[in-house]
Amino acid sequence: MNLAEIDYLRGIAQQLKAAKHGQKGRIIQDASTFLSISNAELYRRLENVGYTTERKTRSDKGKSVITEDHAKLIGGMIHIATRANGKQTLSIKDTLTILSEQGLAPQVSPTTIGRALRQYQFHPEQLRTPKAHIQQRSLHPNHVWQIDASVCVLFYLPKGGLQVMEEKEFYKNKPANIKKVENQRVIRYVITDHYSGNIYLEYVSGAEDSKNLIQCFLNAIQHRSYQDPMHGVPHILMMDKGSANLSGYFLNLLERLHVTYITHAAGNPRAKGQVECAQNIVERKFEGRLSFIKVNNIDELNEYATRWRLAFNQEFVHTRTKQTRNQLWQTIQGAELRIAPSPEICRDLVTTMPTTITVKGDLTITHTVKGHGNKSYDVRHIDGVYPKAKLDVVVNPYRAPDIDILMKDSNGNPYSITVSPRKLNSAGFAIDAPVINQRMDSTPDSQADTNRKIISKEAYNADTEAQVDAARKAKQAAYQGKVNAMADIDNTEILQNLPRAGQQLITEQTRRELAPINHVEAAKQIKALLSEQGLAEFWTASSYQTLVATHPQAVPVDAIREIAEKIINSQKTTHLRVINQ
Repeated sequence: MNLAEIDYLRGIAQQLKAAKHGQKGRIIQDASTFLSISNAELYRRLENVGYTTERKTRSDKGKSVITEDHAKLIGGMIHIATRANGKQTLSIKDTLTILSEQGLAPQVSPTTIGRALRQYQFHPEQLRTPKAHIQQRSLHPNHVWQIDASVCVLFYLPKGGLQVMEEKEFYKNKPANIKKVENQRVIRYVITDHYSGNIYLEYVSGAEDSKNLIQCFLNAIQHRSYQDPMHGVPHILMMDKGSANLSGYFLNLLERLHVTYITHAAGNPRAKGQVECAQNIVERKFEGRLSFIKVNNIDELNEYATRWRLAFNQEFVHTRTKQTRNQLWQTIQGAELRIAPSPEICRDLVTTMPTTITVKGDLTITHTVKGHGNKSYDVRHIDGVYPKAKLDVVVNPYRAPDIDILMKDSNGNPYSITVSPRKLNSAGFAIDAPVINQRMDSTPDSQADTNRKIISKEAYNADTEAQVDAARKAKQAAYQGKVNAMADIDNTEILQNLPRAGQQLITEQTRRELAPINHVEAAKQIKALLSEQGLAEFWTASSYQTLVATHPQAVPVDAIREIAEKIINSQKTTHLRVINQ
């Protein structure tokens, strides 16, 4: 309200206080007409200037027919029907109509519903507010960088060079027009140093892929000039979960450079809000100028971008730090600045994978480092190493030809140990190796050595290595009285197998006579042969008596099969005769 309205309302308030019975209605009506507002609105404005009625407060003041459940349902329907771009497709009035027809909401005015929604904090405007956030801090320059890519929607690269994209021709809701320039888009990569706010900007043509991402990141970490101070490898890189960001090549590069990467949850760009803000700065403070500049290609565009970026980082004072971005970045300490390897080594690191190397008997390994040749490394100080152990090795990008040995702790978390090459003399011997007949050194016991000694002492019930050697020399059995080496054999029950009739093989060169067998054994073998044909029931007591009568003393071995075959053939003949009858 302005001063004139306040004075007018105060005058109305005085008239109401002095009015007699029956006169207040006319005063209220005249004032409402003069201000073109409702009576209820007039009373609300009068309350703002201190006027209060002398009416008794209603007993149901503060109560509402609209419950929290009503507000939750109404607000929920409106919220669910709101599009991702914020467009509300269902109004409070329409929602109230739908629900009141079903008896799910009281029949009150939309204005009343709106007040109740705000009271219960289910109003669409309240539900659209972003979630509260916590500001995080970084420790020093290059502690945390943020990277983000964005399609430069204002400009595309047709055959005639970079031009301004006309909104009517390339409107976002016309997919066919967007398809025309899909492969000619310009991608803007922005990298920020979280501590100082320093900005690195680079444009690429084509897609937002791992190749372009790697190129921009490698260019950002290199030392470019003394006018452009921000360089070096960050300790942490924050980015979104785009396919290029999570590509194997880029993640491998980060791992080789010892960069920890953090990806924010989908739909939470505030997690890297600084670089999102930097994208807006670039659009407003740099790309707005391109409508007045003829740019022929990407290289020219990057030249203009570099000139603008150098001036911006040097001149514009950051609202948080009250310093320019370059001033604050240059407070970086030597221990905090990790100088990037040369571009050639960095490009090699993109595809460099760990090499598995076998430890030699003297607890050393050899590895070839590009540009430094084959080097020998002493690994005896590494916990758990032993001859023939396998170690995963990569080149340390900051200290080549030093190498990093990749390990895992007891919880499975990866870590690395940096090892320098052994120093050798002109004859190829390690300068710290013991000289023959002057000093005798022994390597410390590995875990395998320790376990081997423990096993030997327990096996021979010995307290010292000398006792173990004595027991072995005396051919003493290991684990005597503790382990029965034949336990599995002793516990195996050997089954009685039924004999199988066979034909005795007799050669002309070595002919020998087999001893006849008794009647009982012969009967067993004959019955077994009959069982194979399913005719065991035809071996009867009379069959046994016939066997004894035919061979009163004993039964020749070669007669067993003949007797069985006669019984089998006789049964087959009987079976055929019955069928023919």
